Amino acid sequence: MTQQPSINLETNNTLHTHYPRYFDIDMRYYPGVNNHQKGVNRTRLTVLIAIRFSIVTPGIVRWLYAINHRLALEHLNRLEKDGFLRMVKTHRSPDGRVYVPTYTAAKFAEELMGIDVYFRSNKNPALQFNQNNVVHNLINAFVMLRGIHNYHSDETYAPMWKGFITEPEFQRINGLSATRTVDGAVLLPDGSIVAIEVEHSFKNKTARQAILLKYLSSLKKGDYSKIFLFSQSVKIFDDIKRLHEQLFEEMPQRFDKKTRAPLLSESDAELLHSSIIFRTKLCEEINEMFYQ
Repeated sequence: MTQQPSINLETNNTLHTHYPRYFDIDMRYYPGVNNHQKGVNRTRLTVLIAIRFSIVTPGIVRWLYAINHRLALEHLNRLEKDGFLRMVKTHRSPDGRVYVPTYTAAKFAEELMGIDVYFRSNKNPALQFNQNNVVHNLINAFVMLRGIHNYHSDETYAPMWKGFITEPEFQRINGLSATRTVDGAVLLPDGSIVAIEVEHSFKNKTARQAILLKYLSSLKKGDYSKIFLFSQSVKIFDDIKRLHEQLFEEMPQRFDKKTRAPLLSESDAELLHSSIIFRTKLCEEINEMFYQ
């Protein structure tokens, strides 16, 4: 059933006209009542992950379907045999390999999502993804899917968000350079839209300043109402907080050469401070899955 756009969506914002159809894609795993249904459900979801995030790995499959490594490989190799995926060996992946989607997968995903998939096949599948971003993209996929698959201790289903838009999708629909291309955006149960950012490495103050200014632009335009930061390391969070505190003090005292206005007003600094949320909830899980 198609979701109605949130009442918070502004029709004059280009991103908001695209958000609902991506948020409406069901990315929850349903085990199925028998082996046939289980296989159908896994094929559907694995293909969607590969298309929406550009890659999928045995580690993601193993975690999501609660199966062992051998069964995860069997599942992915079966999809490769059926023409949905191609395997690429790479030391950048914790599994030593990634699987990329094929044209067949793109057509299948189009039918499932009802959204055109802009797919560029390559004779060499290793050229279909950026080797430098493998771990970052996998953590991003895990975080997005983990939010959908969240349960209370009594096993009551309690998703952190109802749907998401991935970084490649965000880039595709967003042509404005002033909008920082975030790692994705999610629809919270209350209808608000939040940007997702994965911070798995340290950045210098100059880089942080540029990021803050793009966040500010997007917040003011209403692209999203908050930014959730996720990481495998609390130390990275502590470093970001330290740099943010310095920048929130320094930037109102520095002036733009063109406009002669402060780089940041006091109210801008307060908006950023209140809108950037450090989510430590998944630090240990990310670290265990990707760094151990």
